[in-house]
Amino acid sequence: MQSVTPLLVLIEHLNRNTEQAQSFIIEEPELNLYPTAQQGLLNWLVEKCTKGENDLTITTHSPYILSHLNLLLYAYQVAEQHPERADEVAELVPRESWINPKEFACYQVENGGVISLVNEDLGLIDDNGLDGLSGDAADAFDNLIRLSKGVALK
Repeated sequence: MQSVTPLLVLIEHLNRNTEQAQSFIIEEPELNLYPTAQQGLLNWLVEKCTKGENDLTITTHSPYILSHLNLLLYAYQVAEQHPERADEVAELVPRESWINPKEFACYQVENGGVISLVNEDLGLIDDNGLDGLSGDAADAFDNLIRLSKGVALK
């Protein structure tokens, strides 16, 4: 909480004391936070930093942040496609945290360039290197289980 508290205080101060649009750039807000705290912080950042004409840029290495961004994007989409279910969506994901995919971009820096991670058809973040690492670890774990039981590797 030590690293995130000054951030919270500053954003609250800026939101209360100016009518001018703000651009918030936050580097790795997930540092020192448990995954559920990362999700709560992301909800709060989206709510506070994207009001009106404000915009929010986040850099991250956290697969939890990327996964939660997909949840916020998808909540918006479900409510837009099924307005009669918007209140039910809001019970699962706070309405103030929904992200319009048309106002969202996600990039990965790779090999000296930048590539979009957003699947244009789905409006969600596609598989990426951080997800791949999790998948690789899960595959290795599955193979260790197979080895321990004397079963052939995949």
